[in-house]
Amino acid sequence: PNADQAGEQWRPQAHYTPQKNWMNDPNGLVYYDGEYHMFYQYNPEGSDWGNMSWGHAVSKDLVHWEELGVAIPHTSQYGVFSGSAVIDTKNTSGLGSPDNPAMVAVWTRADVGGNQSQSLAYSTDRGRSWRRFSGNPVIPNDGRKDFRDPKVFWHEDSKAWIMIVSAGDHVSLFRSTDLKAWSHASDFGQGIGSHAAVWECPDLFPLTDSSDGRTRWVMTLSVGANEETAGSTAQYFIGDFDGSVFFPEDRDTRFTDVGQDFYAAQSFEHVEGRRVWMAWLGNWNYPYSLPTGDWRGEMSIPRELSLTTIGGKRTLVQNPIPELDALRGRATDLSGLKATDTVTALGSGRTVEIDLTLDVSHASEAWLGLARGTVDGKTQEVRVGVDISAGTLYLDRTDGGLTQVDGKDEGTTTDFALRRQTQYRPTGSTVRLHLYLDRSSLEVFVDDGATVGSLLVFTAPSCQEIVLGAKGTATITSGSLTPLA
Repeated sequence: PNADQAGEQWRPQAHYTPQKNWMNDPNGLVYYDGEYHMFYQYNPEGSDWGNMSWGHAVSKDLVHWEELGVAIPHTSQYGVFSGSAVIDTKNTSGLGSPDNPAMVAVWTRADVGGNQSQSLAYSTDRGRSWRRFSGNPVIPNDGRKDFRDPKVFWHEDSKAWIMIVSAGDHVSLFRSTDLKAWSHASDFGQGIGSHAAVWECPDLFPLTDSSDGRTRWVMTLSVGANEETAGSTAQYFIGDFDGSVFFPEDRDTRFTDVGQDFYAAQSFEHVEGRRVWMAWLGNWNYPYSLPTGDWRGEMSIPRELSLTTIGGKRTLVQNPIPELDALRGRATDLSGLKATDTVTALGSGRTVEIDLTLDVSHASEAWLGLARGTVDGKTQEVRVGVDISAGTLYLDRTDGGLTQVDGKDEGTTTDFALRRQTQYRPTGSTVRLHLYLDRSSLEVFVDDGATVGSLLVFTAPSCQEIVLGAKGTATITSGSLTPLA
C-alpha cells in the first residue's frame, strides 16, 4: 500500500485501480495467448485528468490484475485518447507475421490544438512494447469537433475490419481490409436515442437473444455530462448490422445502467463464446475531487452480456462473471430474515457480495441499507430499494456522507448526494438482488441482470453495517452475505 492511507481506505479489493495517478475509460480490451489485456486512459504524471496516455494491465482470469508500465505515452504535441485493440491474426496489416500476429491498437490522436484523428500503434511481443504506425493518422479529421474513441472488430460475413467512432451527435462507421486504409460506410444516431450531451465510447457487437434464438447487434455508447441525467450516462440500441449500416429495430431509448457511475464501457475482443465488458465507475460531473488520495478511478467488475426479451422488449442483460466466485470467503445464510416496519441487521462488511431473493408481497417498500453507520450523531448509508407502491427501483446516497464535490469547471460544485430511480415492478411478488459492495463502489444486479445500477460510495470507512428495511413486511426467502478477499 501507498503511504497515503487516506486513499488506501477507499481502495476496492475486487475492482481494478491503478497503484497511483488518474485513470478513466477502459481501452483496448482484448484477449490473446492466455492473457486478458486492459488498457486505459491514464495520466502518468498526476491524479488529475491530463497527459492522456494508455496505461496497461494484464490478467489470466479477469479478476487478479498485474499493472504494467505505460503502453502508449502522450507526447508534447498530442494526447493518446480512447480506442480499442485487435489481434491481426491473418496479418492483414503486414505489421506482424502469420506466425506472430500484431496486436494493433487503434486510438484517437488528440492534438494540443484540439484536432482529433484516428491512429495506430502495434506490438509483436504480447503488448509489452509498442511502435506507432509511420502512416498515422489512418483517418484524418475532416473538420469535425468531436471525432474519437474508435472501436474496431473483424466482421467475418463481409471479410473486413469495422471501425465505429463517435462524431459528436452520432457515430460513423468505416471499413478496411488492412487496418490502414479506411473508407466511410455510414452514419447512425442523429434524431434517435438520448442526445442530452456528446456521444462517446461506442461499441458494436452481436448477441443471440435467448428468448427467440435470433442474433442481433447491440450498439452501446456513453453520453457526456448533462443536467437531464444529473451527469454522464450510457445507452444502447438493438438492431441489425450488414457490415456497413446499422439498422435499429425500434426507436426506444434504453439506458445501460440506472445508477450514476458507469461510463465508457467497452467489450473484450477475441474472447470465444461470450461477450464480457467493463466500464469506468465514474461520472463526468464530479471526477476530479473524490477523496481517494493519490490514485483516482476504478473499473467496474467485468460483466457478461446477454440478450433476452422482457415484457415484449428486447433487453441487454448484464451479470457478474463467474470468475469472481474465486474471491468468495465464507458465506452467511440470510434465509428467513425479515423486517416489519423497521430495520433488521444482516451483517457487516465493506467488501461483500450479497445475493438474495426478497418476498415483498406484504410490503409497500423494502430496501437494503449498506455501508451504514453513525458518524457525528448522524446515520450514513447508501440504500438500494424498491418502492412497490410507487413502482420504482432506487439507488440512494443522499445520506452517503459526501454531499458536494468539485465539478467539471473550476470553482463549481456538484451534488454528490443524490438518488437515482427507474420504473420497476417485481416479477410476481419477489425481487432478486445480487450486489457487490467494495469499499468505494456498489454494483447492483436486479432480477438476474435485467436491470443494473452502479454507484460510487463514500460513507465513512467505519460505516460497515448492512441492514434490511421495510414498510410492511419484507422476507428474505433465500440468500447469503459473503465477504470477498
